[in-house]
Amino acid sequence: MLMFKGALALVGGMYYLSVIMTLQSVEMVAVIIGTVLIIVNIIGVKQTGGLQVVMVVVMVLILGLFVSFSMMNVESSYYQPFFDGGTSGLISATVMVLISYGGVTKVAAVAEEIENPGRNLPLGLLLSLIVTTVLYALIVYVLVGLVDGETLSGSNIPMVDAVEPYFGLFGILLIVLAAMLALISTANAGILTASRYPFALSRDKLIPRFFAHVSERFHTPVTAIVITGGAMLLIILTLPVAEIAKTAGAFQIVVYILVNIALIAFRVRKPAWYMPKYKSPAYPWIQIFGVLSGVLVLSQMDTLPIIGGVGILIFGFLWYLFYGRSRVERRSIIADAIAERIEAEPADKPYRIVVPIANPMTQQHLLRIAAAAASAHEKSEIIAVNVITLPDQTALAQAVEFEDERIQRHEKLMEKAEDAIGNYNIQLRTRVVIGRSVENIIINLLKKEKADEVILGWKGRRKRREFILGSIIDPIVKEAPSKVTLVKQRSEKIGSTAVFIGTGPHTQAAVSRAVELVDSEKDTSLTLINIQDLNQYENREDAIREGNILIAKAVEETGIKERNFNQKVMVTQKVADDLIIEANNYDTTCIGATRASRLESALFGSFPELVGEKVRGNVLIVRGREKTFYSTWHIIQRLFNRA
Repeated sequence: MLMFKGALALVGGMYYLSVIMTLQSVEMVAVIIGTVLIIVNIIGVKQTGGLQVVMVVVMVLILGLFVSFSMMNVESSYYQPFFDGGTSGLISATVMVLISYGGVTKVAAVAEEIENPGRNLPLGLLLSLIVTTVLYALIVYVLVGLVDGETLSGSNIPMVDAVEPYFGLFGILLIVLAAMLALISTANAGILTASRYPFALSRDKLIPRFFAHVSERFHTPVTAIVITGGAMLLIILTLPVAEIAKTAGAFQIVVYILVNIALIAFRVRKPAWYMPKYKSPAYPWIQIFGVLSGVLVLSQMDTLPIIGGVGILIFGFLWYLFYGRSRVERRSIIADAIAERIEAEPADKPYRIVVPIANPMTQQHLLRIAAAAASAHEKSEIIAVNVITLPDQTALAQAVEFEDERIQRHEKLMEKAEDAIGNYNIQLRTRVVIGRSVENIIINLLKKEKADEVILGWKGRRKRREFILGSIIDPIVKEAPSKVTLVKQRSEKIGSTAVFIGTGPHTQAAVSRAVELVDSEKDTSLTLINIQDLNQYENREDAIREGNILIAKAVEETGIKERNFNQKVMVTQKVADDLIIEANNYDTTCIGATRASRLESALFGSFPELVGEKVRGNVLIVRGREKTFYSTWHIIQRLFNRA
C-alpha cells in the first residue's frame, strides 16, 4: 500500500511540475526524484523528519489560503446535478481517492518510538484524520465550484485549472509548490515507513533475515530501502496513474479489513500481553462495519485492483503456510521487547545523578565529579548512560539486534565507569538508551528516572552562532527538570578552586558544587570571588562593601561558615576581561549559569559562556532547578542603560 501510494505521489507531483517546465517524460522524472529519495534514506540524513514537518506546514498554509480566497468565486450552478453517478459513482470516486487517507496510518510504523502511545497514538491518528478530511472536503468543494465538470474530470492538474483564471501565475506557482511539497514528502514518508516492515517481518522470522540488513556505515536498513524504493519505481514505469491509485486503494482496503479482524481476534482471545490504554468505542460494531464496508467497496472496483488486493492476501497466506508457520514463535516478540515492568518509587528515593558518557577520555572526570556530588547525600545513586542515536530510516528495535559493535563499546564504557567511582561507596547503575536525538533522550530519561541532577561534558565552545552553549547542550540546560552541571575538563586535578559570586539565581548551586569538589580531593583550596563594576558606584569603597555583602549572603545560604575558604572582591572597569584573568590563576572555576534569556545572551554575551571559552583550567557551569529568565522589559532597560 505504501509503495503504491508513494508511486502515485511522485507521478502526480510531476504533472504539476510540468506546468512550469517542459518534461519529456513525467514517469522518468518521477523515477529520478524517487531515486534521489532512496539515496537520501540510505544515507540516513538526520534532518529528514524535521524537513517533513516544514513541508507539511507550508503545504497546509498554501492550501488553506487557496480555500479561503477561492470560496467567494465558486459558481453554484456547477454543483447541479450532484452525485449524478448514483451509489456506484460515489463508490468509484471513493476507490480512486481513498489512498489519499493512507498517510493517516503511517504513524503506526513508528509506534514503538512514540512517547505515551496510549494517549498520543490514537490522538494523532484521529486528529490527522479529522484535519485531512475537512481540508480535502473544502478543497473538493472549491474545485467543483470553480471548474466545470467536463474540464475537471479530464484534468490531471485540477488545482492549477482552478487558480489560473483568478490568481494568475502567482497562484499557479504557489499551487505547484504545495503539490511538490505534499507529493514529495508523501513519497519520502512512504519509503521511510515502508522499509520498516521487512525488518519487523524478519525479526518475527516470517521472511529471510537479510531483509533487515543494516549498513555498517550509515546504520540504515539498506536492503529494505532498496527493495521497497525499487518496487515503487517499477510501479511508476509499468502502471498508468489511474491504475496506480485504484490498486493502492485496493491494498489499503485489504489492510483495513485485516486490522479490524485482528482487533476482534485480540479482544476475543485476550492474550496476557494485550493491555491497550485506548479502546475503540462501540466495539465490535465499528469493526464489523469496517470489514463489511471494505468488502463492499472492494467488490465495486475494476478487475486489476481486485486481483491485486485479493492476490496479495492469498500470497501472504500461502507464504505463511509454507514458510513462516514452521519458523514463527507462538508469542509476541514485539510485546516482549517493549514491555516494561513498572515499579513503585520507594519512599526513601536516593539522590539520583545522571551522567551521559560517550568518550573514555572524559568520562572518568565526569564520574569523579558525580561521585563527589553524590557523597554529599546520605543515600545516592549514579546512573551512567550511553546514548546510541539512529537515523529516522532505522527502527529503534534494530539497534538491539544489529548494532552489536556499538553495544559492545557501551559495555566497555560501563566497565570503566565502575572503575572511576571504585573509591566511593556509591551505587552505580548503567544504561544504554537508543533514540533519535541526544537532547530528547536525556531530557526524557531525567523525567523517567526522576533524577535530581545531570552532569554533562562540554567542549567549552559554541558550535554555531545561534546557540548559547551548543546544539545539544542548549535544550538540556533549558528544559532539564533537574540541576545541571556542565563540565569543561582541562586537567584531572581539582586543586585550587574559585567560585565567582554574583546576583544570579544559581550562585548557591555553584558554591555547593565547589565545596563538594574540594571535600572530595586532597590538596585543594576554595576561594569565593566577587567582581564589581566600578562604573556602577560612586567610589571603590561602596563597590567593595557590596561585594562582601554578596559573598556573605552566599556563605549564609550554603551553610559553609565553619569551613576554611578565602574570599576576594575585585573592583574593575573591565569586568569580563579581569574575570578571565583571575580565573586563569586557579585550577578549577565554578560559576552559576546566567538568568539571561537566549535573546539577552545574544545581545550582551554571557559570563559563564565566556569563562568556558577563555579559561585554561577546568570549568564547571552550574544551573539549579530554577529555569526562569529575565523579561523582555529587562532587556530593553539594559539596552537603554548601555546607551
